[in-house]
Amino acid sequence: MKKVKEVAGNNTSDLTEMNRSAIVRILQQREVCTRAEIAKMMGLTQASITKLVAYLIDMGIVSEVGIVKGNGNRRSIGLRLNAEKNLVIGVKFSRHVFAIGVFDISGKLYTQSETEFSLDENTGKVLTAMKDQIRKLLDEYENVVAIGLALPGPYLRKEGRIAMVTRMPSWHNINFIDEFKNEFDKPVFIEQDANAGALAEWWFGDHGRPLSSLTYFLVGEGVGSGVVDHDSLLLGYQGIASEVGHISIDYNGSTCECGNKGCLELYCSTMALLKKAEKELPELFKEKYENRSEAVSRIVDAARKGNEKAIRVLQEIATYIGYGCVTLINAYDPEIIVIGDSVSQGDEFLLPTIKKIVEERTIPEVSSKVRIEISRLKVDPTLYGAAAIATDRVLRKPSEYLASN
Repeated sequence: MKKVKEVAGNNTSDLTEMNRSAIVRILQQREVCTRAEIAKMMGLTQASITKLVAYLIDMGIVSEVGIVKGNGNRRSIGLRLNAEKNLVIGVKFSRHVFAIGVFDISGKLYTQSETEFSLDENTGKVLTAMKDQIRKLLDEYENVVAIGLALPGPYLRKEGRIAMVTRMPSWHNINFIDEFKNEFDKPVFIEQDANAGALAEWWFGDHGRPLSSLTYFLVGEGVGSGVVDHDSLLLGYQGIASEVGHISIDYNGSTCECGNKGCLELYCSTMALLKKAEKELPELFKEKYENRSEAVSRIVDAARKGNEKAIRVLQEIATYIGYGCVTLINAYDPEIIVIGDSVSQGDEFLLPTIKKIVEERTIPEVSSKVRIEISRLKVDPTLYGAAAIATDRVLRKPSEYLASN
């Protein structure tokens, strides 16, 4: 009789680890929580929670933090996650730059740095510089438990390759799994940048709980999206689900490097914004800018000073972002869409137009229930997302990855 591979069972040990993971994830979202509160949230008996928590305390993952007042002034012992004992390194790789940061699993940033490189830079040289910086941080921070790497999409998870990086064809043949699997004595988890941003908003964004589904709409050097639905990333067969940047919004439009015509990325990315602005507002670019994010800031600053041309350019870009949101709503039915990355700097000039487009082009009963927000994360969402990749994986298997001292 053939074994059915599509159906996965659970051993008792698997269920125990799932329950430990649930406790750790609750504590990751709440600074202090009691055993009784956790039991109520998980629907388990307090005796079961007590046994699970005892193991996590023995492992050094959770600590008791004194007396907490509960319902009816009942006094209970509080619990907290030992986030500072469990650090992760986040690595963001994108066009022109890679960034590296050290975070704890509650999202606290310890240090970060950026390294720029040219589009035609030797790939081996860039990877060596990246690995050297990671090693230096591993030497400096002894409590690192995992490394997360965020790559531009579409990233083929099974193959370890980026299917296409606009204007960077030399990176197409790099196998990131092979490059990093034996490089460090810490596990390296790899995900595409929009998925990473979705995890960052899910774990570290302040969007209220309970939350059923969240879509992160990345609008920067590239355009993409990531979907978290009921605590899990939506990946698809090859890991490229929700690749909204390469959905055509004009079948007679310009040809994209992916081979399609009129891709959304051609109309609302950083490149599209700067192309329009350099034509309409050449005076803003007489002086060279350090990076594209700074160039976007110049446009936004001009708009905030009342420059009508700058306002119109941002609103035109917002129209196309609105089309993207319509697609995301119809395809994934999210509870919230969070727009992030460099173009989102112009939030007050973008959101009214985006929401207007969504209202005009979706069923009112659907669009009225979707929140659309600009990311409020203080750290670059994709770098934060790289840390969230590692955080997400280690919190799902606390006994395997987290502190044991």
